[in-house]
Amino acid sequence: MKKLFFTLAIVLGLATTVSAQEVGQIWVGGAVGFNSTKVGGGDRVSSYRIIPEIGYAFAENMGVGIKLGYAHNKSVLGSEDTFKDSFTVNPFIRMAFLKGSMGSLFVDGGVGYTYGKSDVTEYDSDGDATTNKLKLNAWEVGFRPGVAVNVSNRITLTGKFGFLGYQHVKLGDVKGDDFGFDFDLGQTELGVSIVF
Repeated sequence: MKKLFFTLAIVLGLATTVSAQEVGQIWVGGAVGFNSTKVGGGDRVSSYRIIPEIGYAFAENMGVGIKLGYAHNKSVLGSEDTFKDSFTVNPFIRMAFLKGSMGSLFVDGGVGYTYGKSDVTEYDSDGDATTNKLKLNAWEVGFRPGVAVNVSNRITLTGKFGFLGYQHVKLGDVKGDDFGFDFDLGQTELGVSIVF
């Protein structure tokens, strides 16, 4: 409930200070993330990701950009250890609205591709290990809503919340398709941008 009130306060604050975005602006920024979860009797799942981003405002409320990302996941659950490294490229078009001196709301629409490798090691009751090496190929088409809050003329805090679109994932021989609106903390990206 607190998140809803915080979001509404930002929206109302931005709506009262509408102004135009500068054409020709370049932004450089991105997001980083880390997560570690302890499961059951000492098992652990941890991950981190680095997602740099660069963009260019080519019209009053429109910009184009690209995100390049790296993610590492490690899980040790029972008799199975999994390590996964992946690389992502995601070109997008950004449409800003309710632009004001405090910041703006925006929607990024784009196409993303992820390639990765996963090593899954299973241990039998004797302690012998078997490792399977799997390749990850995933792509998505969709929209990510967000908010930008100006800290100064050159520094902006950004938050992207959720995903509306289609995702296809292939890990080894297993394929999966997903279409819908995903608005959970796993889809949240918080970052900082520097504007030139």
